[in-house]
Amino acid sequence: MRAKPVERSANGPSVRYFLHLHHPHNRYERGEKMSLTREKFQQGMTTQQYIDQVKVNKQPFIDIHEAVEVPEAVQKQFDGLSSPLNLAVFTADWCGDAMSTTPSILRLAESTDGLVVNIFNRDEELELSNTFLPEERAGTVPIFVVCDSDMNEVARFVETAHELVPDIDAMDGNIDKELEGLAEGYARRLRRGKRTEYRVSHANQWGAVILQSFADTVARGLTLSDDQRPAVGGTKWPSED
Repeated sequence: MRAKPVERSANGPSVRYFLHLHHPHNRYERGEKMSLTREKFQQGMTTQQYIDQVKVNKQPFIDIHEAVEVPEAVQKQFDGLSSPLNLAVFTADWCGDAMSTTPSILRLAESTDGLVVNIFNRDEELELSNTFLPEERAGTVPIFVVCDSDMNEVARFVETAHELVPDIDAMDGNIDKELEGLAEGYARRLRRGKRTEYRVSHANQWGAVILQSFADTVARGLTLSDDQRPAVGGTKWPSED
C-alpha cells in the first residue's frame, strides 16, 4: 500500500516520490538524460482531458479553475506575444499546491492564443519532470515548462508563487490552532478538508498572485539570451525570508 503524500512538496521529495522512483520499472539511469521534444510535448493532455481523468480533488480543481479571473495585465502580456509559447505542465491531483496553481495557469492558457498547453501526470513522468529540478528538489510538483516554437526552454515555474508562501503558511498555522487538542487521526482528516475549503474560497485572490508571478517569470525569460535561459520562478528551496 502506497503511503499518502504530504500536501506540500517544497520541503523535499515526498514519500510517494521515493516509492515510485525505486520501483524497478521507474529507476532513472544516470547519464540517460531525457528531454522534452516536440514529439513528447504533443503527447500531453488537453485541459479537459486532464480534468476528465482526475481522481483526487476533482471538484475543488474545477471550482478553482472556474473561479479564477485572469488579471488584465497578464492577459495583455500573453495576447501580445509575437508567436505562441509552448507550455508543458507536470502535475498531480493529490498535491495541494497543484490544486491551486495548476487550474489557475490552465485558466490563463485557455484564455489566450499566446500559450499552447499540454498536460502530463507527473507520477507517470518522474524521470522527465526531474530534469527540470535541482537534485535536492526531486519530486517537487507541479512544474510548468515554457518553450519557444522550437522547443527551446524559455522559463520554468515550480510549485506555486513564491509570493504566496506566507499566505499558505498562515493558512496552515490558523488551521493547526483551530484543531489543537483533537486526536491526531481525526485532526489530520479535518485539516485536509479545511485546507481544501480555504484554497477554494481564496481561488481568485491566490490565482491573481500565481498568474502575475508566472507572467513575470515568462517575461524575464523572454529578455534573456539563449545561454542564460531559462528564467526560473515559483517557490525556492531552501526557502528564502
